[in-house]
Amino acid sequence: MNYETWYAFELDKLQDRIGYIFDDISFLRTALLHSSYLNEHGGREHNERLEFLGDSVLQLSVSCFLFISEKKLDEGALSRQRASLVCGASLGRWSEYICLPALLRTGKGVVRETFRSSMYADAVEAVFGAVFLDGGYEAADAVIRGYLEFLLRTTSQEPMDPKSSLQMLAQEKGLGIPSYEVLSVTGPSHEPLFSVRVLLGGASGGEGQDFSRKAAEFNAAKEALSYLSKETMKQ
Repeated sequence: MNYETWYAFELDKLQDRIGYIFDDISFLRTALLHSSYLNEHGGREHNERLEFLGDSVLQLSVSCFLFISEKKLDEGALSRQRASLVCGASLGRWSEYICLPALLRTGKGVVRETFRSSMYADAVEAVFGAVFLDGGYEAADAVIRGYLEFLLRTTSQEPMDPKSSLQMLAQEKGLGIPSYEVLSVTGPSHEPLFSVRVLLGGASGGEGQDFSRKAAEFNAAKEALSYLSKETMKQ
């Protein structure tokens, strides 16, 4: 069996695992195509636009789910729960559960684990976007409900990621929702190094670096959490 035959067979199994069969399989193929692959092999379309769309669909679906299922929670609590359900760590865990990493096509230069793990989460969002384009919102919502069922089964006792934890602590301290800005992007195009700052109440709360923007944001959030925790102990 050659690679393309194997890949097509595995795409069929992936569709079974997410509970959706594509009418146009090219949407799914694009969702699993990272920009680094195009840098080395050529081509015109990778998964970043689908990731952008899928992120919005995911936010809407999870917001509706929480609004209906958590009738006693206020806006702040709903926001915190949503943040934990749509974070990169949760998406990355589901990517492993549906065996997506082996199907994500990347360039050979992508070798760092922290970079790869964030790409798996991005690819999950791209898959949500692909389902939305192929089958509409109801189809995407059904796939996302499967994702949520997995999270609710497996993560009820797990700690939140640093960005979600920081958002909760910042709101408790009246600092509002943290925002993140990229300070610089250095290094080669296939392995960029991101420097990111998190702002709390308009002031810098911490900085972080990593080989993806999301991972750099996590590192900045960790630094801000450490700072806020020390300030709390002083009070």
